[in-house]
Amino acid sequence: MDKILFKGLPIVLSTIGGLFTLFAFFIWNKGIMPVVPGIFTEATEVPLDLIQLGYELIPLGLDNFLIFQNFESFAPSAFPIVTLIYGVAMWVLFNLILAIVSDLKKMYFIGATALLIFVWTFSGINGLNIGGLSSNYALIGLILGTILPVVFISFYASHWSWLRRFGLIFLSGTTTLTILISISDIEQPVLWLSENASIPAAIIAAIFLLHIGNAFIAGTTVFLIKLNKGTSLKITWHMLIVFILYFLLVLFTLLDIMGEVNLPFPTLPPILLMLVSGILGYFVLKLKLSQTDNSYGNPELALSLYLVSFAITLWTWGKAGFSENQALYEFFNHFFLYGQVALTLLFFIYLMSNFSQVLNSGTDVEKILFKPQFFAYFHMKIGSIMGLVILVVFADAIIAIQLSSASTNINADYYYQTGKPLEAAIMYENSWDQFRRNQKAKNAAAHLRFQLGEPDLALENLYEAFDAMPTIPNTILLSSKLHQRDKVFEAVFYLEKALEVYEDNPILKNNLALLYSKLNRPVDAISTMQSISGKHPVAEANALGLEVKHGLFYEEIEASSSEDIYRLNYLVYANKRGDFAPFDLNVSELPDNFHLKTAILRNKWSNQVKSPIEKDLALLDTLIATQEMSFEERNFKETRLLRTFQEGMLNESLKNLNGMAMAYPNSAGYYHSMAAQILAGQWDLEKAAIDILVAVEKGFENLQPYHLAILYYGGKPIEAVGFQNNFEMSFPDWMRWGEDGKLVENELTAFFEMVGRFHGALPSDILVDFDQIQDPKLKAQYANAILSHKLHWFDKNTFEQILPALGSALAGIFDTEDLKSWYDFIHRDGNISSRIAENIKPESGLTRNAYLGPLIWKKYQETEDDMLKYEILQEAIQFNKDPKIWIHFVKQSRKMGLDNYASNALQNMQEWLSTDQIEKLQMENL
Repeated sequence: MDKILFKGLPIVLSTIGGLFTLFAFFIWNKGIMPVVPGIFTEATEVPLDLIQLGYELIPLGLDNFLIFQNFESFAPSAFPIVTLIYGVAMWVLFNLILAIVSDLKKMYFIGATALLIFVWTFSGINGLNIGGLSSNYALIGLILGTILPVVFISFYASHWSWLRRFGLIFLSGTTTLTILISISDIEQPVLWLSENASIPAAIIAAIFLLHIGNAFIAGTTVFLIKLNKGTSLKITWHMLIVFILYFLLVLFTLLDIMGEVNLPFPTLPPILLMLVSGILGYFVLKLKLSQTDNSYGNPELALSLYLVSFAITLWTWGKAGFSENQALYEFFNHFFLYGQVALTLLFFIYLMSNFSQVLNSGTDVEKILFKPQFFAYFHMKIGSIMGLVILVVFADAIIAIQLSSASTNINADYYYQTGKPLEAAIMYENSWDQFRRNQKAKNAAAHLRFQLGEPDLALENLYEAFDAMPTIPNTILLSSKLHQRDKVFEAVFYLEKALEVYEDNPILKNNLALLYSKLNRPVDAISTMQSISGKHPVAEANALGLEVKHGLFYEEIEASSSEDIYRLNYLVYANKRGDFAPFDLNVSELPDNFHLKTAILRNKWSNQVKSPIEKDLALLDTLIATQEMSFEERNFKETRLLRTFQEGMLNESLKNLNGMAMAYPNSAGYYHSMAAQILAGQWDLEKAAIDILVAVEKGFENLQPYHLAILYYGGKPIEAVGFQNNFEMSFPDWMRWGEDGKLVENELTAFFEMVGRFHGALPSDILVDFDQIQDPKLKAQYANAILSHKLHWFDKNTFEQILPALGSALAGIFDTEDLKSWYDFIHRDGNISSRIAENIKPESGLTRNAYLGPLIWKKYQETEDDMLKYEILQEAIQFNKDPKIWIHFVKQSRKMGLDNYASNALQNMQEWLSTDQIEKLQMENL
């Protein structure tokens, strides 16, 4: 059991500590200071539809969202559970040392006990404030609770086993510590003690690091001697080479971390050298114990103490790296390398002085390696200490400053984790003042100052840190805060300067490129982003976003990444080009982030829709209902508008636009202008003109020549001329006024007059207008309008008479069979051709678009319930001025006993029909 406790347990803890240390330095790698990509969106308009009206092209667009990822520095993370685990591990290891000390003899016991009391003074135990601020009562109590059992065992129970020794010491010490913790009034005293355990552990680790100073060269010497058995090779040359290489390695590593030289070659991290030396040191110590007499007691004590010290060193070094206590792990780096330089040199001198004549003999020289004849091993240690002192002086005693700064940093971490930002900020600032190579201190201090509402002090911290030594987290934080203050040029300056130190750093380049874009330097932005080496997912997505934002994609771009944000930006690219994306995004599991959620729905549905409209609208209605912020609700309402428009639900889309214009008055102009474009696409120039007037009244200023044409032919010619003068713009080229001040007539002006009266016209007038059109493209447009909006007017004979003219006008688009199938579908139950179905999409609903008169008529004819018939027609006449639909609304109103509604409808029809025309309609239909 003693072997398990004093050898097995330290080995297990050393292994865990070693893995923890490797994780902290090579995987975690400053993860305590998170620099992560945040996202922001930039809206860019993509075309939803391109409406052709005559020779005017009216682009109907809606915003898509480009997603950009900008790296941000967040406040250092806190992991109190890691600190508590570390504290428990240290307490167990400290108690193992106490148990080992209790078995030492004579002066060794007295010296070790004195050293332990000295170590306890650095434990921070007085910070429990028992009996007063930083009073010594807690330290006295700890010494009594831990040292007295050791003294008792040494004097009165020396025959006890190690297990019993450890049990008594652990019970006494833990009880004492529990009592001290319970009567302390500071916040989270266990966390305080766990944090401060690092300093006594660092003292023990420093002694251990000094002990293993010659472990590597001694271990390789033993290995070479054993390899040389029976061969008698001149291994002194091998030893010399190994010594020179290793000595130069540790020497240059020391000079490198001191900043004395800029080496053209990499060096190994000291932590790796320490791991190797620590493992070799155990076997070297075991060999030494077998060759030398000792007066301290059982030789197993030394081996157990070695393993415990090794575990303490690994855990503490790893904890320093994990929590980014740079002052502490720089202390370890320096102290370890000092010992390696001094002891490696002196041990090699010791080796050559005593054994140079027998090293090449091929005999068991390792058995006398620690039995020197000339240069005593003890003297070698004394010389090494002198060398160590010389190195400390050479380095300006930096290790003392580092240890002091590390202690301050530990206290700052405690205040930070217990929610005391002011105290933590002050301590972090003091820690940095003591030791400038202290990345986390300034970063944490700046974040805390911003949290305390002291931005000037926070920026001062960041400026000081940048002047001393730029770091990536601090530079990111500084540039971000300057950007927020609209000091974009300064933000760019600091990023550029930092890149001179951290060349090709993807994080700095990414943020710099985005700022270049903000400064309207698109070429610099894209080139900087594309210069980021490797398949960097953030850079790939941002580079594509910048190309699309600035319109600088000259060649076709392939979807080269499967990352969601890249695909969202690719959708915008495809939508701008009018292409289908070669992938599909799943909307059934939307992310929680609002920007990503909005972009997925908007960008995907602007590209292609595969899901049922009912399911999509239910999703959007749920999202709208759960939003608390108006801009989020507005974005989802716009997405709902997009979805209904894509489905051809024109009635719903126009109602949504009117509702949104009322709900969001600051954007009312934009929504009314969009409604005008949609109405113009349905040839309802009258309503489109009204929406344009309202849009301008609400602040819309992006008027185009086609807006003036719609106004003019939508019954608002005076307003059109007024806008021409007020906005200093021109009518379309085909609208020219002669010297007499009258509009010069041409085929396009005649065509727009026909469009302006199209929906309210009777079929006889429509056919006359159709016959008058000579231009093939205009005639095709008019023929298509007859099919889409007026085919329900014609009986079989009339349709057969106009069929050749319609077929000729629409040649290449629809053939005669297509037109017949469309007529049969409206007036009978025939099957519609695929080309007509693709254009009209009757499967999406017959009443979704009030301007598709034939579909409204078909639905009306198929419906048997009188109330439903009334509702179908009532919905349609809110948009469409088709006389046949209106007169049947009059008929249905009277049938339902709603004579007032019938009379009002007849009165309204007088606005675009003569009395004779209305009477004729009544005679034919009522």
